[in-house]
Amino acid sequence: MDDVQKKSFEFEAIRYCDQNDNEIFDLDLSDEIWPKFQALSRKDFHEILITKLGDTPVHFGREIKNLNPQDERKCGPVTVNFDDGPAGEYDLVIAADGIHSSMRTMLLGTVLQPVSTGIKCWRWTTEISGRDKPHFMLGKGKVLLVMPISANKAYVFASLTDTGNSFADDSLSLIRREFADFGGVVPTILARLDDDGPILAGSLLQMIVLDWSKGACVLTGDAAHGTLPTMAQGATMAMEDALVLAEELERQTNIAEAIEGYKTRRIPRAHWVQQQSLKRMGLSRIKSQPLLSLRHLVMKAFGPKILASGWRPLINEPF
Repeated sequence: MDDVQKKSFEFEAIRYCDQNDNEIFDLDLSDEIWPKFQALSRKDFHEILITKLGDTPVHFGREIKNLNPQDERKCGPVTVNFDDGPAGEYDLVIAADGIHSSMRTMLLGTVLQPVSTGIKCWRWTTEISGRDKPHFMLGKGKVLLVMPISANKAYVFASLTDTGNSFADDSLSLIRREFADFGGVVPTILARLDDDGPILAGSLLQMIVLDWSKGACVLTGDAAHGTLPTMAQGATMAMEDALVLAEELERQTNIAEAIEGYKTRRIPRAHWVQQQSLKRMGLSRIKSQPLLSLRHLVMKAFGPKILASGWRPLINEPF
């Protein structure tokens, strides 16, 4: 926590605006009922985690070709075949390889695949100063977020409802065209696109898995429950998975009981976050002017309550 505090950017409010930068509402996070809200780059967070590894062996550039649980009922050892050497036998295999997990496919087959939400997105960082809070701008089927991660740098997230024919252009041209009618700081951000980057393009996906294990192999993070970014809980859920799995392995007498304990504690919470994230994303799809006006009226009246109701259970209830 101390290391995160040193490298992160702390903020005390979140602002929602329309695409012309007219304020809809602010969520005040300065009250003591809230924990600290902090943002930092993925690179900085990775460096913090790496320093904690100590002498834990890490092997890069190795690929798992297949997994063979020897006794699924008793959670027996797992034989793992690699692409670059002899097989190994392990008491537990943890699949933490993301929403497009190849290990999940090895264990559970090709039927389970990420589900598209019909929304395209782009992510990048930009040089910008004077920002003291996350800034969401809601347009017609479009969203742009400016999230400060330092005094002079921000993370930018832009999303657009997929119309089926709007994505032939390269990312720079498309972003400039689709967000040209946004006001506030957006013109400044668009003018810097050639200097910023890289711009990561993708589709917003969800990954719903009902059972996260097979034998002594267990899924964690996005491999088990890839979620939308609307609650900013994707990385959080993955870290909670790791902590709970570690606790259960230490507490239980065998691997099977540890995996069951882990799933019992984690699956309901992760699925709840997925459902809440999907509900919030629905607001970004609205395009008609009457519905846009209604959306802004509703959010002006109930926006802070809606946001707080999503985060409060995660803060109050132990994982």
